Amino acid sequence: MKRRLILPFIVLAGFSMGIFLITAHGEEYKYFSKGKRDPFVPLATGEIKTSMGLQAVETIDDVKFEGIIFDPNGKSMVVLNDEVLKEGDKLYNVEIIKIDNKAVTIKVNERVHTINLVEEGGGKS
Repeated sequence: MKRRLILPFIVLAGFSMGIFLITAHGEEYKYFSKGKRDPFVPLATGEIKTSMGLQAVETIDDVKFEGIIFDPNGKSMVVLNDEVLKEGDKLYNVEIIKIDNKAVTIKVNERVHTINLVEEGGGKS
């Protein structure tokens, strides 16, 4: 009796699997995230981003000015080459002289430079 039930079960399972493979073949899955992260995209990729920060700075051309965190009480900070620094900080060849709400004055290898903040979109502030 058990042998008779096994054969139809195997046939039915094979038929169902065949239909599944035929309908799934060639279709592209679309995920609608509704503002959330797509769980089918890996968080870590094979690419590794390394930053030398301010270690590789030799001239003002090597400095990437990313923004100012301005505090009128004197605790302002500036972001340069992925590093957050405050007035008086010296890191490698870069020293922060002064931070204003629209500019930062830095010294790179004993040469003083002022970098003005540029509004997003390219216009000067």
